[in-house]
Amino acid sequence: MNNNQPKLQFLPGSSSGFTPAGISGFSDLKPAAIVRELIQNSLDAAIEANVRPAEVIFRLACIETESIPGIKEYEEAFRVALDFQKKKNLNSPAERVVDVIKKVLKNRNQDVLSVRDNGIGLDHDRINALLSDGVSDKGGEATGTFGNGHSTVLPTSDLRYVLYGGINSQGERIGAGHAVLASSHKEGEKQPTSGDGYFIIEPKDGEYVCAVGKAIPSLIANFLDTIKKHQKSGTVVVVPAFNYFRKEREKLWDLIQKSAAHSFAPAIDRGQLIIKFEDHRGDPRPDQVMQLGQSNLKSILEKGKDDKRKIAGDFMSGSRAFSAYNAFHQAEAEIIRTEVGQVEVRLLKANLGTTHIDLFRNGMWITDERNIPLFSRAFSDREPFQAVLLLDSTKGGDLYELVRSSEGPLHNKLHHKEYLSRENAKRLKKAFSEIRQWLLNKVPKIKSVSFTAEDFLAIDFGEGQESGNIQRTFWGTPTLVNQRVPVRSYAGSDTGPAPANGSGSRPGRTSPPRPRPLVNQAFNITSVELGTNKKKIHLVCRNSVTDAHLQLCVDENLDATCDRGFRRDTILKLSKVRINNKMVDDKDLLRQNGHIMGVYLGDIPSDSVRTIEVTHSLPNGLILPPNQSPTLRIDLLQGSSRDRNDGS
Repeated sequence: MNNNQPKLQFLPGSSSGFTPAGISGFSDLKPAAIVRELIQNSLDAAIEANVRPAEVIFRLACIETESIPGIKEYEEAFRVALDFQKKKNLNSPAERVVDVIKKVLKNRNQDVLSVRDNGIGLDHDRINALLSDGVSDKGGEATGTFGNGHSTVLPTSDLRYVLYGGINSQGERIGAGHAVLASSHKEGEKQPTSGDGYFIIEPKDGEYVCAVGKAIPSLIANFLDTIKKHQKSGTVVVVPAFNYFRKEREKLWDLIQKSAAHSFAPAIDRGQLIIKFEDHRGDPRPDQVMQLGQSNLKSILEKGKDDKRKIAGDFMSGSRAFSAYNAFHQAEAEIIRTEVGQVEVRLLKANLGTTHIDLFRNGMWITDERNIPLFSRAFSDREPFQAVLLLDSTKGGDLYELVRSSEGPLHNKLHHKEYLSRENAKRLKKAFSEIRQWLLNKVPKIKSVSFTAEDFLAIDFGEGQESGNIQRTFWGTPTLVNQRVPVRSYAGSDTGPAPANGSGSRPGRTSPPRPRPLVNQAFNITSVELGTNKKKIHLVCRNSVTDAHLQLCVDENLDATCDRGFRRDTILKLSKVRINNKMVDDKDLLRQNGHIMGVYLGDIPSDSVRTIEVTHSLPNGLILPPNQSPTLRIDLLQGSSRDRNDGS
C-alpha cells in the first residue's frame, strides 16, 4: 500500500447492519434539518474565522461514477457485506437500502451536491472530530454543539457516502470521507469489519491520517482550488449520488431557501449570512446563480406567511417565521442583563392574537416559548405579543454557553435537565426567570371588566306540544328572582369537634368561625383554562388583606327541576396546587374529609401578585350530565384561622 495515497477502508469494529443506529435517527429527516445543519456548520466556521458575511454555496453537478474517490473499495466492501448480511436474513429496511445502492452503482453518472463556505477551513484535529461519531471540536463561539452534522448529511447520499475537504488561511489542504454500509466477518478473521468506512491514508494511534496536499483526489481538490481563488479559506462537503432529499429536483432551491430563511432570518437580515445556489449539471457554467440575502429575505418569508405547518414537524412554520421576522425587523432592540449574561430582545405587539416568543442563537432559531424554561403559559394574562430573543456568542456570556450546552443534536429544544449539571440548570432557569419578569413588566395585562347583576329573570319554559314536524313550545310567566347571596362556608368546618382520623384538623380542636367574603374590589382576578379541569388564576391585590384563602365553586342558576346533580356554591375538590410556580406546602391546603377544598394564601400586601394553578373536580357522588359543564366562581375569603397540618 502507498502510504501517501488515501483509500476507503473498513476497519475492524463492532457488528452492524445496513440500518445502523448511528444514522437511522436521521434517515427520515426533512430538508430543513439537513439544510440547517450544513448552514450552521458554515456559519460557525465563519464566526470562528471572523469573516463577514458567511457565504454558503450549494452546487449541483453530474460526474462519472468511476471518478468518485474510493468507489472501487466501496463496491468490494458492499459485495462482502451483502454476502455476510444475507446469511443473517436481511430485514425489510435493510433490503430497501441494498436495492437503492445496487441501482446507483449500475449508473454510469451520478448527481453530486457540494456545499462550500468561506470559514476557517479544516485541519487534522477538526477533520478527526468531524469523522468521529458524535465528537465535537467546536469552540465556544459555535452555533452547534454535537458536531454530528456528517451523520445528518449521510442519508442524502444514496450511497451513504460523504466526502470532506478544507483549506485554511495558510493554504494547507486536507481531505477525507465517510461511508456507512454494514459489517462483515470474513472466514479466518477474529474480528468483524465495521460497517463504517473512512477515506483516509491510514489509522494511527486512535486517529485518522488523512490526505493532504497533492494526495487529495481531484473531486475534492477542484473545490479547494475554487475556495482559495474566491474565499481564501473554507470547507466543502461533497455528497455523491445525491437524492434531492427524495423530493422533486426542480424544487431543490425552493427547499433550501425556505429552510434557510425560516431558521436564519436574523443572521441573513443583519448581513451575516448569504446563501447561494448553482446548477452545473448541464454546463460547467450555470445560467444563473440564485441567492438568498438581505434584499430578498422578506419576499421569501412573505410567500409562506399563511402556512401554519411546521417544517419537518420540529421547526418554524411559515407564519411563525414571518411573525418573528417582523418583530426582529420592526421592533427596537433592547438589552436584558441577567446574572449570567445578556440577551437582546425585540418586542412587538402581536397582530395574530397569540403570544409568540422565539429564541435565536448566533442568528439561528433554536426554540419557542413552549420549550423555554418557565415560559410556557406564563403570559396568558398579558396582551398578545411577539418577542425575539437573540443570544450572541460575543456578548451572551455564560447564558450563551448554558443555552448552547443544553441543546439536543437538532438544536431545536433545550434539554437543561438532561445535559446540564444541577447547578448550571438552576443558573439557566434563574436567567430565564429574570427574562420572563422583564417581559411581564413590559407587556400590559389583558383588560377585564367584571360586574355582578343585582337581579335577573328566570324564564320557565312549559312543556312543548308537537304537531307533525313542528314543535310548539309555550313560555311560562316570567318571574323576578332576587339575587341569591351564597353562604360561604369554611372548607374544613363542622359543628362539633374535628375528626380524629387525621383528615381534618387536630383531635379535639373545634372548627374555626365562618369566614367572611373578601370585597371583590380588593383584587383584579383573571383566569384561563389550561386543559381539562385545570385552571390558572392570576390575582393582583389592590389593597392589603389578611388571613385570606381561596376556593372554587359552582356558580350558575339551575332549571326548575334542579336535577343537575349538584347545586350552586358546590365547593370543588382541588389537587396539584401551585402558587407562583411552586408547589403549595401541605400545611397550606384546607381539607374536608381528607379532600383539598381550598388553599390558604395568608396575608397579602397591596400591589402583590399571586399566580395559582389548580386541578379541580366535583365532589364524590356528584355526576355531570352529558354535554354539560358548570360555570365556576373563584371565592376569596378571610377572617378564619387555617387548619394547619403541622400542629402549630
